[in-house]
Amino acid sequence: MPGVVSVLPDLENVYAKWEKKGPRGHNSSDYGSQVNGKEIDRKGADGKQKWRNKYGDNLQLGRHRGTREKRVNTIPVDTVRNSTIAMFKTTPTVVPEDFMKTRPLMGKCSILLPNSQKDLSAPNNLGMRNILDVSHEMRGHSPLIQRFCYLAYSLSRKTTHKYTDVSMAVLTSQRVIDAVQEAVSKEKQNVVSDLKKRARKILKGMKASVSNYLIRFTGWFLFQFLGRILNTVQVHKSQMQITKTASERCIPIIYLPLHKSHLDYILVTWILWHYEIRIPFVAAGDNLRISLFGRLMSGLGAYFIRRKLDMEVGKKDKIYRSVLHSYMEELLRAGEAMEFFIEGSRSRSGKALPPKGGLMSVVLDSLNAGVIEDAYIVPISISYEVLLEGNFNNEQMGVPKVKETFWGALKGIWRVINSNFGSVRVDFAQPFSLKEFVQICQSASQARRDSDVSPPTTPVASTETLHRISESNAAIYGTSVVEEEQRQLVKRLGEHVVHTCVRTTALMCTNLLSFLLLTKYRKGVDLEILKTDYKWLIEEVMARKRDVGFSSTSKISDVLHYALSHLGSNHVQKRTTEGVVMIYPNLQLPDIFELSYNSNQVISVFYLESILVNAVIFLSDLSLINLNSLNSRDVGLVSRDEILQVAEQLCHLLKYEFIPASPLMKLEEVLADTMDQLVTMEILSVEENEQFSPSFNTYDRNWAKRISASLSWADEEDPDDIYREEQLLKVNIHRSDCIDKLVFFHRILAPFFESYLVAASHISTSLEEEMSEEDFIQSLHNCAKERVEKGVASYSESAALDTLRNALKSFEYLKIVDTCFAGNLRIIGLYDDFNVKDKLTQYITLLESLRE
Repeated sequence: MPGVVSVLPDLENVYAKWEKKGPRGHNSSDYGSQVNGKEIDRKGADGKQKWRNKYGDNLQLGRHRGTREKRVNTIPVDTVRNSTIAMFKTTPTVVPEDFMKTRPLMGKCSILLPNSQKDLSAPNNLGMRNILDVSHEMRGHSPLIQRFCYLAYSLSRKTTHKYTDVSMAVLTSQRVIDAVQEAVSKEKQNVVSDLKKRARKILKGMKASVSNYLIRFTGWFLFQFLGRILNTVQVHKSQMQITKTASERCIPIIYLPLHKSHLDYILVTWILWHYEIRIPFVAAGDNLRISLFGRLMSGLGAYFIRRKLDMEVGKKDKIYRSVLHSYMEELLRAGEAMEFFIEGSRSRSGKALPPKGGLMSVVLDSLNAGVIEDAYIVPISISYEVLLEGNFNNEQMGVPKVKETFWGALKGIWRVINSNFGSVRVDFAQPFSLKEFVQICQSASQARRDSDVSPPTTPVASTETLHRISESNAAIYGTSVVEEEQRQLVKRLGEHVVHTCVRTTALMCTNLLSFLLLTKYRKGVDLEILKTDYKWLIEEVMARKRDVGFSSTSKISDVLHYALSHLGSNHVQKRTTEGVVMIYPNLQLPDIFELSYNSNQVISVFYLESILVNAVIFLSDLSLINLNSLNSRDVGLVSRDEILQVAEQLCHLLKYEFIPASPLMKLEEVLADTMDQLVTMEILSVEENEQFSPSFNTYDRNWAKRISASLSWADEEDPDDIYREEQLLKVNIHRSDCIDKLVFFHRILAPFFESYLVAASHISTSLEEEMSEEDFIQSLHNCAKERVEKGVASYSESAALDTLRNALKSFEYLKIVDTCFAGNLRIIGLYDDFNVKDKLTQYITLLESLRE
């Protein structure tokens, strides 16, 4: 064909040009050769000769390198389509794990401790374990072993740990030697040998004598004993895996449980023995060093400390303190684990007590002195459905505590053996590094350290975080003057541990039922309504990232029946009227205190919301009695800043009752976040400013403000930068469900506010002159009980002795009352300030407004 022949010469010229650029390789196409091979070979030879003339025969001719990378071979579309179809047919889109509900892993480290948060972790899908049930451990063994499964399991546990005897190191420590020398110089009649003998006697009565044989025997015995009185002892397997990993490192571990029962002493040790973790040395009160029980506890790691380190008020027992300090320090130096109760004693109210810093200060001193490089702090929370001790009703009524005796202990054990106390849940929070905590605190801003000033003079005065600088209880040994920074560090560490323990606590079925009855249904409730609200309360608790001590998928009717049976007819009564089952709580003294004990453990879940709602009620001047009959015009606008100010003051007022936030966080920021949640729940509504378009809502404006602030170049002292638009809020009374939530949040703290009101009123009327503190507390307690008997009190639990004592301490913190010692007698009187009565009146007005 002529058309084709005419194209070929042009192609030949193209190939000739390309061949000019370099030698032909072995992969060159043969098409050009077929067209005009001789011409191309000639031109190629000329090119080779030119390269040889320029570079010589020793140089290898370079190959031409393309400027584009070689295209990656793609997978054929058919292959992809076939693979996708095969996967769709063989792999389920939904797997069983997607429907599996796991228990929340409580006690995670604060995000403000990032290294500790990442250092020790475990998957959250390991679930719970009842350590009273060892059948799965013995599965597959012979019938004889399965018959004696507890014995076989106990023998299989590793108990070959060696525990160091530090007696000689303690007695020869420089601290003890200096204390002896100081005692000799002050009291000439003392002889050095006598004081050394006293130091040895103190150490002998104090130290633990751990026995691996006793640990193994006790492990087996507790299977028999606890299996008889408890249904389950639950632990989270992920938490225990983390704890075991931490124990395998060469770093001392400090276990810090909240103290609720005498069973706490051995329960933590027993659980650690289950997981073959080295048991800790446990600090115990010397009131438990009674005959056989004292020896048993000593063999399990208990060392005994006097309730009062000093025998005489105002006179430090330097020798005792030096022996205790050196004993703990030498145990830490040897790498031993320790356990002590951060609260110091058992809680009588169900709430966590303020932390005591004495023993913790020894650990911090050891870190600062280089005795240890670091220590892991493990907060622990123990939840009981029913306390083994029964209740603390008598103590809350003012009956003096009975001293523990051997025969009293036997009678108590006999009573316990013939009872059932439900289930126990033990939660080990994620360990955090003490060294990292100290570094975080030391690098805190100067503004936070400057906030440690005296408290405000009025309920709505200052918004700064307030901490009164009080006498130190942090120093075990040494002078009474402890560096303020060290004192605050011990305090913050204790508060962080207690706050973490509270946040880690699992809420048992008896806690939730008591809480509902005392906050919503004090006058009784239909059982069917109670079931609905019980389910609602569980959902609210879980939504706030807290856990319950039973399966949340359990049938509500079964859980309620179980909880009612454990609370007993003395505290909750069931009556049937015309086929309707009604539940009534017993609100009489002293039985109300046991319900209150269970209920108080739930308060921490809703504490900040309750604080803010009460601040709104005070500022809005709302009356909860006729709240449903109000219209929108009767409800005034409230400034967001004012709400936060009053909320902070209420937190300071209840500082001996609750710790609102970790000291690593700013209280005002935590309250502000909670305020946003109240707006989200529509309990509060934001009133839009008319100068803005309705479409430009509050969220948009706040977003714009944050962007503007981040991009602003204005100086901090620029007066134009100080102005900030005031946000106004209003209670939403248009919806009945929002009103119900408002009343619910108010009633959570109402009993405490009534106790504080009674205390403030009694101070105003009965403390014109100084008097003995114990006499004043007795008079105050009688007044509170009399109000309940006459039917004047709205909440009979407001007569609890512990709450009234805390109220008195709070007013001392606020510089309304003052105390001093006259010999061994503690005297109380009004604070020496010209406007102290005005301050007291303002707090009375605040508390009066929060009554229903």
